[in-house]
Amino acid sequence: NVYPEQDLGYFHPLLKGIRNILFFFSLIERKKDIASYDIIQGTTYTPLAFLHGNIPVFSMFGSTAYGFLKAVPNSKSLNKEHSDLLKIFNELKEKGALNCSASLIQPVRDISRIEFHVAKNSRKVVATSQAVKSELIRNGVPQEKIEVIWNGIENFWFKAKPKKRVKKNAAIVYLGRMGEDGFTIKLKGINRMIYILRSFSHLDKLIIGLSEKIDFYGQIFQEIPKTVFYSNLKRRKVPKILKNNYGDIFINPSRYEGFCLSLVEAMSQGLIPVSFSVGVAPEIIKNGQNGFLVNSVRQMVHRINQLSQDRGKRAQMARAAMETARMFRSETMVKKYLELYQSELPPA
Repeated sequence: NVYPEQDLGYFHPLLKGIRNILFFFSLIERKKDIASYDIIQGTTYTPLAFLHGNIPVFSMFGSTAYGFLKAVPNSKSLNKEHSDLLKIFNELKEKGALNCSASLIQPVRDISRIEFHVAKNSRKVVATSQAVKSELIRNGVPQEKIEVIWNGIENFWFKAKPKKRVKKNAAIVYLGRMGEDGFTIKLKGINRMIYILRSFSHLDKLIIGLSEKIDFYGQIFQEIPKTVFYSNLKRRKVPKILKNNYGDIFINPSRYEGFCLSLVEAMSQGLIPVSFSVGVAPEIIKNGQNGFLVNSVRQMVHRINQLSQDRGKRAQMARAAMETARMFRSETMVKKYLELYQSELPPA
């Protein structure tokens, strides 16, 4: 792996373009080192500087900026799904959740154009789900260039030993990034998540979230009964926290995911996903067997109610969820990448 020699650190959302310029400059500085490899692989637009050299370039798309733009509604249209979603979004705004009021739409549009330029000019493009593959094809990337390779999760998830006791009353669990700007908060469905948590005051709730606004979110969750909040945990510590949540309900309220690692991680510990139909979810969730797909917060509330009252069903679905997660072992992913590389390299 080739990384910038100096840590570029944190940049304010409006200054991330400068961070990207510094990132590309750092790669160009190391072009002799990079040119010694047989294949150059980068994430989305990062191999831009090497597209027209002699070394095959592969670009991996875990998501697309186009997908972000298509999925995130303007604030006023949040009412279309449920009237409370706009109220919650405005509440977050008033309480100081957003780092800045300026729109991130134009910078994301610019990134989207660069991403598709890179994809069209790469030797191969890896998409982490059929959803991402469809987005690439829709934007002019030749289908024959694209390989779908699911992400894998680390082996420590499979070495964990969750306590296989299904509680009488299910808990609700959220695991993932939360965001600090309006665009990301809508993208990750944080207003949806808060609506769901407030709808189940009688159930235990566990939030394991990544955010730079720890104090802010801590205050929000403190106001919701029976809610425990862990922030910015190292990934290796998460299975230990989840060991008592076998047969509980994992919610994925996101409006867009290219893959959704947290979905697979939760399933590996026997949590039952109730997820919006994003990322890899529609490829692996079979309704009523290992989870549920939903299209609105009303449907999510209905499915949580249904599951929370059926202990036997949850026991059955928890086993199926764990079995599904085994398809995402990291060695499976590595094997598929090696096969792809070997198919593009000349015989030794």
